[in-house]
Amino acid sequence: MNKDMHLIRAIEMAAIAAYKYIGTKNKNAVDDAAVQALETILKVAPIKTKVVIGEGELDQAPMLYVGQELGTAPNVTFEIAVDPIEGTYPAAYNIAGSIACLAAAKPGTMVYLPEMYMDKLFVNQELAHVIDLEKGLAWNVEQMQKAKSYHDLIAIVLDKPRNQAAINLLREYGVIVRLIGDGDVLAAIDVINQEADFVYGIGGAPEGVLMAALAISSCGNMHARLLPYQDIWPNEPETPTRMRIEAEQLLKCGLKNYQYLTSEELINDEAVRFIATGLTAGGSLKPIKYQHGIYHLNTFFASHGILRNMQVKYSIEQIKKLRPEIKTVIDKYQRSYEKKNPKNDI
Repeated sequence: MNKDMHLIRAIEMAAIAAYKYIGTKNKNAVDDAAVQALETILKVAPIKTKVVIGEGELDQAPMLYVGQELGTAPNVTFEIAVDPIEGTYPAAYNIAGSIACLAAAKPGTMVYLPEMYMDKLFVNQELAHVIDLEKGLAWNVEQMQKAKSYHDLIAIVLDKPRNQAAINLLREYGVIVRLIGDGDVLAAIDVINQEADFVYGIGGAPEGVLMAALAISSCGNMHARLLPYQDIWPNEPETPTRMRIEAEQLLKCGLKNYQYLTSEELINDEAVRFIATGLTAGGSLKPIKYQHGIYHLNTFFASHGILRNMQVKYSIEQIKKLRPEIKTVIDKYQRSYEKKNPKNDI
């Protein structure tokens, strides 16, 4: 089997496992199911993956932790950045905005980033050579408007207080602003699929590595700047502890606060892969559905400038016979009442 298919299957099974907990209002259950499914599939794959961006050292996660190696090959095939569920809140409350996603690159090419904040500007191929975040948001908007012959620009921005000044500036320049509650990686997929022109705003730094992989693999571009936790939450009780951890981890990886980074500085691999499967999804990526013993998935795959929006079906009874690792996941995470009434549409 093609190496990429093992990565694709792992992400698709993460979405299938998490499906059981859509709408349960239990974010931890959603995330735990996806993590366990992803690990189950990758640990028996005939490749070896090493986690560079995982579930995070702050959570002291027992699975998909930084440095963990998964798979049966003797040597590392890919370094990976994983977000088993980006948007656990939307998934738990059954609203648009959640996906399972993964990026895979050659060993030694992916930068580790601690759990901190990052200012990000992400564009598709049309605007890839226009942006320079160091020159400020206003300059970038003006350049993008010129490149688009002053046609309306559409921006996607996380609707957070930390981004309000940017939202105001964008509107002053006449940019159409689409606000989202969660999921700037999902928003970046919409930009690549030409549903918007750019993503801008302050979000998570680890997610920035996934967005860098998407930018490189789809001929887009991303510029970013690292921001310390205290800039966003100056008065929170946990801020001193978070700042200490950030400082230690930045020192380890040779980075510093307020440093500017490009996609290629985050991942030095032109052949990087990016994979995402919709959970509650939204925009250009469709949500998972289950009908009559079949899971219907929408998986997005990008590499070498080639984009694939795939409609995928998993016939549960058949694939359980063929793949024991998938049977393990399905038996654990399929909704119990579906077995009593398998024709019930969920």
